[in-house]
Amino acid sequence: MISWRCHLRAFFCVCCLPVLLFFLLSFLFPLPDPKPYSLVLEDRNGLFLHAFRADDGIWRIRTRSEDIPDRLVSILLEKEDRWFAWHPGVNPFAMLRASVQNVRAGRTVSGASTITMQIARMLEPKERTYLNKIVETFRALQLEWKFSKRELLEIYLSMVPLGGNVEGLASASLLYYQTPAGRLSIAQLIDLILIPGDPNGLRPDRFPARLLSERRAFARRLLERGDLTREDSVIIWDTPAMATRRPLPRHASHFSLRVREQSEGEPSVRTSLDLRKQQKVETLLSNHLRPWKARGVSNGAVLVLENSSGTIVAYAGSEDFHDEKAQGQVDGVQSLRSPGSTLKPFLYALNMEEGYLTPKTRLFDTPYDAEGFLAVNYDGTYSGLVFADDALRRSLNVPMIRLLKQTGTHRFIDFAISVGIGSLAEQRSSLGLSVILGGCGVTLEELTTAYAAFPRGGIPCNPGYGASQLPAEGGSVFSRSAAFMLTEILSGIERPDLPNNAESSLTLPAIAFKTGTSYGRRDAWTIAYTAEYTVGVWIGNPDNTGNANLVGRRTAAPLAFDILNALAGSTSKLIMSPSPDLGMRMVCVNSGSVPTPRCDRSIEDYYDISRTNRQPCTVCKEYLVSPDHAVTYCSACLGSNPHETVVFRDFHPRLLEFWRKAGVACTLPPAHARFCTRVFRGPGPVILSPSEGMTYYRVAEDQKLFLQASSTVDVREYAWYLGDRFIGRRRAGEELLMRMHEGDHTITCVDDRGRVSSVRFTVRSIL
Repeated sequence: MISWRCHLRAFFCVCCLPVLLFFLLSFLFPLPDPKPYSLVLEDRNGLFLHAFRADDGIWRIRTRSEDIPDRLVSILLEKEDRWFAWHPGVNPFAMLRASVQNVRAGRTVSGASTITMQIARMLEPKERTYLNKIVETFRALQLEWKFSKRELLEIYLSMVPLGGNVEGLASASLLYYQTPAGRLSIAQLIDLILIPGDPNGLRPDRFPARLLSERRAFARRLLERGDLTREDSVIIWDTPAMATRRPLPRHASHFSLRVREQSEGEPSVRTSLDLRKQQKVETLLSNHLRPWKARGVSNGAVLVLENSSGTIVAYAGSEDFHDEKAQGQVDGVQSLRSPGSTLKPFLYALNMEEGYLTPKTRLFDTPYDAEGFLAVNYDGTYSGLVFADDALRRSLNVPMIRLLKQTGTHRFIDFAISVGIGSLAEQRSSLGLSVILGGCGVTLEELTTAYAAFPRGGIPCNPGYGASQLPAEGGSVFSRSAAFMLTEILSGIERPDLPNNAESSLTLPAIAFKTGTSYGRRDAWTIAYTAEYTVGVWIGNPDNTGNANLVGRRTAAPLAFDILNALAGSTSKLIMSPSPDLGMRMVCVNSGSVPTPRCDRSIEDYYDISRTNRQPCTVCKEYLVSPDHAVTYCSACLGSNPHETVVFRDFHPRLLEFWRKAGVACTLPPAHARFCTRVFRGPGPVILSPSEGMTYYRVAEDQKLFLQASSTVDVREYAWYLGDRFIGRRRAGEELLMRMHEGDHTITCVDDRGRVSSVRFTVRSIL
């Protein structure tokens, strides 16, 4: 009598030992890595955008289960593996049948490969031998253990060879028939089921007659069994098998390449791009460039951001990616270019945030020696005293240079980096005051991203590429009130950079914008925004060739306006609503500060209730003057002299000196009484030249440096010293020439009221 232990050992050997052996072999010989899929990009609405071949050069687009027509599944299983849903990867009955048939025929006349075994063979192509058949069987069992039947069907239909470098149902549908698999006819579905039997001999683009014959023969068997209807038979017999292989559409090539770099191996990506808007932008860019090309301007780039999400809606790195003559493969969205005047609003934003600036702040627009070069405006003129909003709308250079000097270059660079202009970080050590005029390199993507912070209320964004992944938002970099004030300035239409007849383009929807032109007219920029979108436009030559026609307002601005009007989803007249911290106050026209009773003219001005300083006007002052207005008195010399109180405007000496040279009449307080023995306190003369901290280069032995100062009206004479050495006297307004000597120097100026000022500078010789 056989003991129960014998039964247990027999059970273990028959059932458990093979299972343990399978898992041991699976651990030692894991499944090979899956074949790489082609990357397919879709727009935010699911429309086909672009596709890239797999890393091995094959078109292998993943066929998703939802894309597999039910009829295809039933026909495929009838042909390839009717027991697919029940077997464990290997069909022993089919193997036995095939073996008997092959032995009787003396050759291979029948196969027993299941769909799972075919997947194993496609993963590890090998010569057909009995040993390799055993390995294939083992791999099939591994696949069945790891994947569901639906997943296996997806893998098979994604990898099945369909002629040339085409694999998978989705690839063939798009390449041969230019339609998704779900829209194929019954005739086309049968063709794709038959092609794997002879992938290169039944290609529809090369051997359509053979394929049609195979289709009809296969369909007869299906009709005889009742698997097809009479309507199906008409389609199958009458539909030609001929197909023309065409390349897949390639929309937004530069954008697609960017997404591929970030895709991390996904077979498909739903991007943030809107294909319909992309095509509008590309058409507008192409139409806009046509007349400019005749003038020597070869290319342009456009980026459109959606303000609410910060994602990219349209991305045109060039007019035509394949235009080699115009260097179309150079991505203008990522290229580092000189931004011209487009950084100026961010200098305002920083100063508004810190409470130093409002739209009606007064700025100096007078000649200024900035770090060794004379800052000049675009038209070569100066206005003397300007409102801040007017200076930005006119894009004046000199007020910006002065404001940046006061702010600090490194503080401004840190601020610009925080709003998204990251390229400035690597250039920091070489940047000076000229950065505000475009003396640096930035990208169109950075500029557009930074400007999007304005309609977003001061909250920066990191442009997102995916439709489902919105970029994380942090805190605001500047206040909503600063964003509103700048938007009000940039949406004004009384400005020189407004293109001809463009007023109607800026009203519905409301558009704020800033133009820029780089030095040498190599780049024309316009960054514009509405409540919905921010658009960045660059026009120029990728090889950095200058062109007299490259001016932001003429070359780039009209395109930006056309794009925003074409994309407009609303006709809002308001880009953004005011913040609770925004207020309206009256300021003195002469100083831009809070008016005092001495100020006779005021103007309305926006301000930030919690940030803007409330410094009272220091320009409009009361003076004690003689009845004939010949002299002024102070408390030390007033005595019993008859006098009256008169308000005069005490403008800065630099401004008075500019007006004097320009011949501008200005009513000034009379000189102080000469008999007064008081030694005056307060700031000394303003040294106009040389400039504090500057380095001057001597290029000739007898080269000389101008010494010039300015002060209040009661000063008649200045005394100049180089270190402790007296070098001369000059009347107020006159210049003194001093021979330059190499080294570090200190110049001191003393006015005739005893007030002193000094500056330090350096002279270097390059003889």
